[in-house]
Amino acid sequence: MAKAKTKKITINDLAGIMAGGFKEQQKTIDALAERMTDGFKRQEKITDDLAEKMTGGFKEQQKTIDDLAGRTAGGFKEQQKIIDGLTERMTEGFKRQEKITDEKIDDLAAMTKLGFDEAAKNLEVVKEDLEVVKQDLVFVKLDVRDVKEKVGNIEKFIFQQHSPKIKVLENKVRYIEEVLTIDK
Repeated sequence: MAKAKTKKITINDLAGIMAGGFKEQQKTIDALAERMTDGFKRQEKITDDLAEKMTGGFKEQQKTIDDLAGRTAGGFKEQQKIIDGLTERMTEGFKRQEKITDEKIDDLAAMTKLGFDEAAKNLEVVKEDLEVVKQDLVFVKLDVRDVKEKVGNIEKFIFQQHSPKIKVLENKVRYIEEVLTIDK
C-alpha cells in the first residue's frame, strides 16, 4: 500500500502562521492610522487656510466677529460630521477584518484537524500492514528453518548413499597409483 504524503503541522507552525496574519492585520491598521493622521493634517491645513481666508475676507468685507464665529462654528460642525462618519467606517472596517480573521483561523484549524485525522487513519493502515508483515515473517522463518533441515538431511542421505561407491573409487585410484607408481 502506498504511503500517503502528509505534512506535519505543529502548534508552533500554527502559531507562526497566526502571528504572520496578526502582523498583516497590524500593518493594515498602522497604514489606516497613518492615512487618518495625514487626512487630519490635510483637514487641519484646509481649516487653517479657510480661517486665514475667512479672516482676510472679513477684513475685506468688514464683517462682524459674530458672522466669523457663525461660519467657524458651522465648519467645526461639518468637521465633526466628517470625523463621526470616518469613525463609523473605521469601526465597521475593524469588525469586518475581525470576522475575516476569525474565519481564516477557523479554516486553518479545520484543515489542521483534517490533516491530523488523515495522518491517524494512515497510521492505522500502516500498523495493520506491519502486523501482516510480522505474521508473514514468522512463516518465512519457519519455512527457512525447514529448508535448512531438509538440505542438511539431503546432504547426509547423498553421502550415505554414495559412501560405498566413493570407497570403491578411492581403492581403485590407490590401485592405479600403485600399478603406475605415481607419487603423491
